[in-house]
Amino acid sequence: MMSSAQTTSVLSRGLRALALSSILTIGTGASAMDTLDPPTKEQERAMSFANDLSLAFEHASETIEPSVVHIITQEQTRHGFNRQVGLGSGVIVDTRGFILTNAHVVESGKSLSVRLADGREVEGEIVGTFAESDIAVVKIEATGLTPAQFGDSEALRVGQWVLAIGSPFGFQQSVTAGIVSAKGRGSIEGPMSTDWDNPPQRFQEFIQTDAAINPGNSGGPLVDLNGKVVGLNTAIASRSGGNNGLGFAIPIDIAKAIMERIVDSGRVDRGWLGIQMGRLEPERAIKLGIDGGVVLDRVIDDGPADRAGLQDGDIVVAIGGRATENLVRFSNAIMLARPGVPVEIDYIRGDRKRSTSAVVEDRDEQQALAYGGVYLEDLGITLIPRQMNITRGRRVVGSVEGFEILRIVDNSLADESGFEAGDFIYEIEGRSFDDAESVERFFDRADLEHGVRIKLRRGDASGYIDLRKD
Repeated sequence: MMSSAQTTSVLSRGLRALALSSILTIGTGASAMDTLDPPTKEQERAMSFANDLSLAFEHASETIEPSVVHIITQEQTRHGFNRQVGLGSGVIVDTRGFILTNAHVVESGKSLSVRLADGREVEGEIVGTFAESDIAVVKIEATGLTPAQFGDSEALRVGQWVLAIGSPFGFQQSVTAGIVSAKGRGSIEGPMSTDWDNPPQRFQEFIQTDAAINPGNSGGPLVDLNGKVVGLNTAIASRSGGNNGLGFAIPIDIAKAIMERIVDSGRVDRGWLGIQMGRLEPERAIKLGIDGGVVLDRVIDDGPADRAGLQDGDIVVAIGGRATENLVRFSNAIMLARPGVPVEIDYIRGDRKRSTSAVVEDRDEQQALAYGGVYLEDLGITLIPRQMNITRGRRVVGSVEGFEILRIVDNSLADESGFEAGDFIYEIEGRSFDDAESVERFFDRADLEHGVRIKLRRGDASGYIDLRKD
């Protein structure tokens, strides 16, 4: 039997052996780790760049996220049930509560609900829309709003990093990254187009990006690495309905100009230059050393272009500092030019570059005049004289003089009253009219608060609409 001293000695030797074993084991492990090669300078630089890019993404996301909203559209059924019919995104652009989004996001429902980044949910009201460019402005009443800052979509470069923010499939505040794939894309209508039902055509211009955009992203911002808005996410091109790396955003310079006009006047007045335009062949552009342009096939006598000294065959390369390398960009540049305000036009005649200044006119007014009609600004309607045939079977047995509605301004009195482009008006308050000027004089004196009954033909049906100011 061991004494107490002997027991202590054995335990001591055992503990020292265990400690030595642990040290050897740890030492062996450390030695194995030391066999890994340290990163090269190139690898260190790459990791530093990746970390810097990650920080830039974080900064851009944190900057824009308080300004991004989730938009829900609803309609009420006959039984009083509120049913969600659509969802999308938007971006706050003003402390007064103005929100920029897509027209197709808000047009599907009778009421709007806007969910802010901080979780608050408030009612939204449509201020105005411009379907031709798929732009809408919504207004909310709320405090503590953080408006986004606008970037410069004209200064964007192909290959530049951008982030798309929105609510794809209802997942709020989702952020995806990609690059600018192309600029100045035209309409993407066709079987591959999703995310809207009937995309407008005439003024569609897009930034193409491979940042993931999915249904629900529409109306949300596309931002640069400074968190500044450079585009408004609008559509995807996909056969499956999901993201395939083909996302499209409206350049913010177009969206902002339309928004300002909607807020200022409730309508989008568009410029008219008085020209017929044609495509510039790429071979000719290469010979001239330019990226592209638009050929003036015809300059209309005494129109804005004619008064500015432009001639048939001139090649326009920029309007108001905006490059017009294709027909889509040219059309938008004219639209963005304010009627009555001089705009600089850069063009080529022969092989010489020149510039001039033109004062564009209002397109709606000029369009009405060209057809012998009238644009009634207070009503938001363009009327042109037409003759409607009366048929019996397949035989024409007579005709009625009247006016066809050529165009209706979105959210105007005529639009809200239920009129549609193509309607044929044959009677106003029990009277017929011989010309457009007499219709204009009638409405100058009409009591719209009392209401005006207008009889019309729509397709094969006849009916009436009471035009009344609330």
